Amino acid sequence: MKKKNNSLYKYLKPDIKIAILGVSFVIGSALIELYQIQLMSEIIDVGIQQSNLEVILRVGGKMIGLALLGAGIGMLGLIYPSKASNNFALRLREDLYDKIQTFSIKNKSRFSTATLVTRLTNDVNFLQRTLMMSLRMLVRAPVFLLSTVVLTYMTSPQLSWVMLVAVFVLSLILFYVVQQGFPRFTVLQTKVDALNKKIQESLINIRVIKSFVREDYEDDNFETENQDLYEASVRANILMALMSPALMAAINFSSILVMYISSHLIVNVGMLQVGDLLVFINYLRFTMFSMMMITHVLMMLSRSRASSERIKAVLAVDIDIESLDESIEVNHDDLTIKFNDVSFKYYEDAEAVLKNLNFTVNQGDRLGIIGSTGSGKTSLINLLVRLVDVSSGSVTINDVDVRDIDLKELRDLFGFVPQNNVLFSGTIRDNLYFGNRDASDDTLVKASSNADIYEHIRKLPKRFDDPVQQGGTNFSGGQKQRLTIARALVKEAPVLVLDDSTSALDAATEMRVKENIDKSYPTMTIISIAQKISSVIDSDQILVLDKGEIVGQGTHTELMKTCNVYQEIYDSQMSKGGLE
Repeated sequence: MKKKNNSLYKYLKPDIKIAILGVSFVIGSALIELYQIQLMSEIIDVGIQQSNLEVILRVGGKMIGLALLGAGIGMLGLIYPSKASNNFALRLREDLYDKIQTFSIKNKSRFSTATLVTRLTNDVNFLQRTLMMSLRMLVRAPVFLLSTVVLTYMTSPQLSWVMLVAVFVLSLILFYVVQQGFPRFTVLQTKVDALNKKIQESLINIRVIKSFVREDYEDDNFETENQDLYEASVRANILMALMSPALMAAINFSSILVMYISSHLIVNVGMLQVGDLLVFINYLRFTMFSMMMITHVLMMLSRSRASSERIKAVLAVDIDIESLDESIEVNHDDLTIKFNDVSFKYYEDAEAVLKNLNFTVNQGDRLGIIGSTGSGKTSLINLLVRLVDVSSGSVTINDVDVRDIDLKELRDLFGFVPQNNVLFSGTIRDNLYFGNRDASDDTLVKASSNADIYEHIRKLPKRFDDPVQQGGTNFSGGQKQRLTIARALVKEAPVLVLDDSTSALDAATEMRVKENIDKSYPTMTIISIAQKISSVIDSDQILVLDKGEIVGQGTHTELMKTCNVYQEIYDSQMSKGGLE
């Protein structure tokens, strides 16, 4: 088993040389700025006071050269950290997305979609900005701070205590701000999650909201979530607002004290030059702003700690469904699927969703699965394709446990039509290619014809290249179902799973689709999950599920004689005209 490494440093490690190079340029740029201040003192105390134009021109020329050099080095000090932080975010985002893609249904239940989106976007972006600021400001500010404290003492020991007192006071404020920041920013991120979740639900269910005229109610709910985010944001960011007036107060009071003391040192004692005073005040401002930069970066680090923990929580998830290192291959030509005393529950302490299932499906069989809502039909299929694993018993294909088969190979055996008609933004061709990226146009025509959707596609302006809007909103429910069936047929897998995928079709269209598939794919095993008996009535074998148990097994004729649950379903649908 691989040893887990949840440190985010590994995403920066490939660019660590670039990061170090960037830091070196940042330090070089800072030292050039500090040296320029010293040159200003020489111009004032020597060049101006002694009316020495040669000194002014010589030192001034040196300052211009250093300014140009500093600009070039400063630019490199921006480019390299930017490249390192962007590459860090790129790798982290890719790894995070790959991790989410491996989640099983159980894994996914730990996180809402909204929080995963927030972690993949906002949290990663904030870590990127924090790394960028750290490589620049967290290097530049300490260099300024340490250098200016030392240089001010060298310039005037009598004035340096003013600097030290100001640094001490700001350090206390900085400590308080950072200490209080982490819990507040953690709360802030949870409020962002909640708001994203609300927006996502509202956009997905916009038709339902409008049909029930609940816009005002949803607006009120959004306003509540938005207000909670606003309050959490104000509470978190007010700490930074505290630093700005504290900094300005420290600078102003320090400047007053420096001017008062220096006036005595210059006029009465003669221990300080005017140029030294100018240098000292500049160093003082550099020191104060360095403290401000350090505080700002530490606040970002405090907030990024919350983002980091949220990202690590996703990366640290134990994937409960993975391929074995040594998987067993199965023959794709003649598949026999068996459920051997299978039981399943989502959690250890939960009630079993499926109980003691035993049945066999041979190659080319038509298996129907019927039962009331919540009887465990979809969970049964999830076990077959290993979206979840059995709690006891085994599911085998050609006598090989599905847990011993490589996940990709296992899922390649199935063409799956989900209960929800999921279409992706792009074109019809893009959606059909989900089944098989190498499919020819003939294959697309064959699959869409058998799904009884080709005639509609043929009338579109661009046919297979016609656009599919987000969520497939430019297609009706029946058209989306037939497109998802066509997508599964394009795959030409040995087994076709239809999870209540003809519920939006009228009886005549459903019958045509079934006849087309039976005629064009005679050797394909078809497993149909349905609530309508008409969808499974001609199956070779029908399983009747009730509260997770098989209460009937056989053909339609046999079940009408032996299974009370099946008879009740039949009678209820006949009385409603649901069976034709």
